[in-house]
Amino acid sequence: MKSRYLGALGGIAVLLATASFAGSGPTPRIEGAQLPPPFGAPRPIIPGQSCSPQYQRLLKLQAEGMRQLQRLSRSEGEKVCATLESADLQGIDKLLDPKALEPLLTPDQRDLLRAFGIDLGKVDVAKIMQRLGIDLSRVDLRQLTQQCRQSQGGLDRFAASELARVESEINRCDDRI
Repeated sequence: MKSRYLGALGGIAVLLATASFAGSGPTPRIEGAQLPPPFGAPRPIIPGQSCSPQYQRLLKLQAEGMRQLQRLSRSEGEKVCATLESADLQGIDKLLDPKALEPLLTPDQRDLLRAFGIDLGKVDVAKIMQRLGIDLSRVDLRQLTQQCRQSQGGLDRFAASELARVESEINRCDDRI
């Protein structure tokens, strides 16, 4: 998808350049722009510059970051999508558990709510949303669930492809040493 947008952007740039030079003397020679990696051709390997100890540490950090991103997309992403799926079965008004908000509040906020006599376990989220003008019946949880699953899969594929790219760079550096 990025390449389509980059191609469209490059096409517009070529059209603008051609239009601006149309009235001036001989036809200019248009050269393609060299995009940086990962969009363009990889940079040439300069002996001594690449594969330094600092670069290898950076690659290892990137690889570990991509592994963590994969774990998060699989575990935490699964929790989010499963919550949306269960809300679709139970009803959207059950999606937000007001009791789950309590740990997110500061001690002062909790004390203030208790001083007003508010028990978060008894809060009617659906009624509050309705009073705020939010019509929960218009929220399509099936579509949200589908988007969640697609995003979870896309994030996992991205992390896997980046991890493969970084690991191949690590192997290339190991082969050079």
